[in-house]
Amino acid sequence: MLANLVRKRDGAIYPYMLGGLLAALLVGGATELITSLISTSQIERQRSETLEKLATIRARLEGEINSTLHLTRGLIAYVATHPNVDDKEFGQLASEIFSVGRNIRNIGLAKNNIITHVYPLAGNEAALGLEYEKKHDQWPTVKKAIELKGTVVAGPVNLVQGGIGFIARTPIYTRTGVSGLLHIHKPKLWGIASIVIDLPPLFSAAGISEKADGLDLAMRGKDGLGENGEMILGNPELFNTDPVVQSVTLPNGSWQIAALPDGGWGASLESLWLPRLSGWSISILVGTLVMALLWTRAINRRLALYDHLTDLPNRRLAEDRLEQMITRNQRDKTSFALFYIDLDGFKQINDHYGHKVGDSLLIETAKRMLASVRTMDTVARIGGDEFVILADGIGKEDDITRINQTLQKNLSGSVFLEGKEVEMHASIGIAIFPQNGATVDELLMDGDRKMYAEKHKDKVHQVDFSKGSQI
Repeated sequence: MLANLVRKRDGAIYPYMLGGLLAALLVGGATELITSLISTSQIERQRSETLEKLATIRARLEGEINSTLHLTRGLIAYVATHPNVDDKEFGQLASEIFSVGRNIRNIGLAKNNIITHVYPLAGNEAALGLEYEKKHDQWPTVKKAIELKGTVVAGPVNLVQGGIGFIARTPIYTRTGVSGLLHIHKPKLWGIASIVIDLPPLFSAAGISEKADGLDLAMRGKDGLGENGEMILGNPELFNTDPVVQSVTLPNGSWQIAALPDGGWGASLESLWLPRLSGWSISILVGTLVMALLWTRAINRRLALYDHLTDLPNRRLAEDRLEQMITRNQRDKTSFALFYIDLDGFKQINDHYGHKVGDSLLIETAKRMLASVRTMDTVARIGGDEFVILADGIGKEDDITRINQTLQKNLSGSVFLEGKEVEMHASIGIAIFPQNGATVDELLMDGDRKMYAEKHKDKVHQVDFSKGSQI
């Protein structure tokens, strides 16, 4: 009846119906789009949380492996300089390593690739005299370690003594010659040092299991072959479910570890019926657009104030915070310290290894600086390989010295990046407010000047690539 009245009065109802339908479709389409964006955002947040958890697990695993392998460096160095090591000497060294290494199952030496020393001997007597070249299941990894002149991690393997473990084998080289002239003598292969790492305690210490911290985990890369290696842990199908994947760096190899939230992506999402229902109104549409605008503004602001590589404050934000600190400390008549840091030899590292390693070194440097200071302090990247740390409320010489020593320690030594061993060194200049400057430019210039003076005083680091850098 109403439709007939409208048709008679206006001549046609169809344009109104079409307009209403288009409006309904527009609002409905916007509602579905908003619902989809919300779901995607939640899943992305879930991915970010999963990535953060997995990064922590990976770092713990790499730390456990590296610390265990590091324990054997002393033994290898001793044998390299004492090639006629006897059972007593080996037993003393091995027992010390064994007492510290919580993941070590046993330690062995194979002179001329024939096992001559094993610790502990009890239960491993049968291994003495074993010739690697005659063991078809072990010789390939031994040969690989010799060819690469570095450590190779094999396994997991079923151990003769029971259980499952990894075997890390490292070639030992000796040099003969007059002291001081060793560099003219080519190293000679002495044999192999092997260490058996017990898998269960290693994974337990790193917090790795098929289900850990609300995640389903799987790992592959047997014998350090990365994505091409056989499974080490978990269900292989996990790698086919769009998981978060990270590489566990090993000497001359890697593993791949995959993580998925327990139940899969979106399993913990609440029902979206309410936002979908509410979305059929203009108010939700407008509110979502405003939220998107504010979100875009926050992203743009972050892009303008933070370094995209290290996620540290950039020069603009650092100078703004420095200006605020100057104003506050002038008012309170207090002081603070500015640490101006520059990586030594960074250009040579970039030129020799490539920008990927250089970028990884910058990221590692940022992590180490953040770990060296308080959460209230500002760590910023202000240039290519230049950083500043603003330590508010620090004015006493002892406090400054302590922070400086911590930074020097954490920013020095070998670091493994992208399958390369890189020597990290940094020069640090310290400017104190107000003694060394009362403005932003004065403090930065004083810190920069002292940093260069420190760099050229007695610690100019030359990167020596002749020793090789392959892990």
